[in-house]
Amino acid sequence: MRLFSNFIEKAVALLFPNRCLNCQKITTLKYFCKACGDVTKRISLKICPDCGLPEKHCACRWNFYYFDEMISCFEADEATKRSFYSFKFGGNLSGGKFFSLEMAERLKEHPDYLDFEIITSVPSHRSTTANRGYDQVKVLANNIAKILKIKYTPILYQPKKSPKQHESSNIAERFLNVSGKYSVLKGADVKDKLILLVDDIKTTGATLSQCARELKLAGAKRVIAISALTVYPKSKADKKENETI
Repeated sequence: MRLFSNFIEKAVALLFPNRCLNCQKITTLKYFCKACGDVTKRISLKICPDCGLPEKHCACRWNFYYFDEMISCFEADEATKRSFYSFKFGGNLSGGKFFSLEMAERLKEHPDYLDFEIITSVPSHRSTTANRGYDQVKVLANNIAKILKIKYTPILYQPKKSPKQHESSNIAERFLNVSGKYSVLKGADVKDKLILLVDDIKTTGATLSQCARELKLAGAKRVIAISALTVYPKSKADKKENETI
């Protein structure tokens, strides 16, 4: 039986070889090749619990969020984004395993992680999922749910497609863009539940906040949000612009 299992593993490795998340070269290692090593940049645990950013980048004075807490795992620097995009856009599904494992480990350090009753995700529009072949956020959430042994439940959906967030020119536009973008599935039971809401990349928090708002309106008790990557404000000029919005 063991010989047969080894044969299957080798066959799968030949058909679907591991590719380094950073350089995309075939590697015998799990996520990164020996030459690259792990290039991702993890965020310190010393972050603002409300916006998920380090204290010097805290955005709470600029924005109001409907989620109760934000957990951030990786800083969206160039190397980390390149590694994540190989999963999000490039079909390198080992990236989904890597990032969800790291997210789950971060959650295990959270005092409420054993109390989550539902794990759900920010939904992609069906056309995006069809074009890509999978919903990368759902992959992350499903993996986290399996690691934490908590059921993954799809609760939210996009009734219609709207402009992509990265096409918005400023924070105000991003928050306006997601207004009415998400709805709770008919029959979803979230009343008085503690919910973990998963997303892939947090920039302003507008998407997660709007999803949390819908969950709260449907009766959720608390919504804790987590993202794989978090974008930091780039400069003092960015902060000054945010303060004028």
